[in-house]
Amino acid sequence: MALTSCVCKVMERVVNNRLVLYLERNKIITPAQSGFRKGRSTTDQLVRLESFVREAFIHKQHATTIFFDLENVYDTTWKFGILKDLHDTGLRGRLLLFIAGFLSDRKFQVRVGGSYSKLCKQEMGVPQGSILSVTLFCLKIKAVCPGVDYSLYVDDFLICYRTKHIHIIERHLQRSLNKLQEWADTNGFKFSST
Repeated sequence: MALTSCVCKVMERVVNNRLVLYLERNKIITPAQSGFRKGRSTTDQLVRLESFVREAFIHKQHATTIFFDLENVYDTTWKFGILKDLHDTGLRGRLLLFIAGFLSDRKFQVRVGGSYSKLCKQEMGVPQGSILSVTLFCLKIKAVCPGVDYSLYVDDFLICYRTKHIHIIERHLQRSLNKLQEWADTNGFKFSST
């Protein structure tokens, strides 16, 4: 967890509110994402999955769902990828400059009891414990799985597919898994095997 001064936390919250407003107004964060968004919760994802399964039963279809968790997402999120994504959304000016400064030249050290580690530079990732980090990660993960039904709650997500023929499900989900692996490799993420 990142410990920062109270003044910095207030500034991060102000910047985060502006960024969320921009991302929501321009529909940049996928509707499939429910994590840390106003008016959304894990219940939304459970209802969404239940509706998906009920629809399959109604139409006498097979339904398959695969659940995923990304490992150490805050430590591995590609900082320059976030800045590129923000730029690609059309964000310019001071807000983008603040976020670039927020992500660059960060140092940390670990305290165990009364002993401190040496100061280390954070090369990758976003600071854990920061409200702004969650929003930036949600932006980075928005394009996780095009072409398939999916649901996200921050770094936990699922993909699902339904049809009357199981071999079509297998083929479709395998293609989706291949795309997901390519996306993870391109963006520096790793799926948790557990």
